[in-house]
Amino acid sequence: MPKKVSPERLREIQELPDDARVRVCDIAALEDVSMSTAWRRVRDGHWPVVRVGGTTRVLLGAYRRKQQIADWG
Repeated sequence: MPKKVSPERLREIQELPDDARVRVCDIAALEDVSMSTAWRRVRDGHWPVVRVGGTTRVLLGAYRRKQQIADWG
C-alpha cells in the first residue's frame, strides 16, 4: 500500500528546484506506488538516485526530465 504524504508536502516537492534531492518515499507517494515498487524502480535505474551517507535520494531534476520524456512517448 502506498504511503500517504500530506498535500502540503506534495506541493512542497513540486515547488523544489531541480537540484533538490528528495526521499524515495516522497517520489513513491507522488507516483502512488508502494515502497517495494519504489525500490525496484531505484534498483532498475528508472529513478535517478544518489546515495548520501546512509540514505538514498532521488535527483529531482533528472526525475522530472525522465517523467517529461515518458509523458511525450
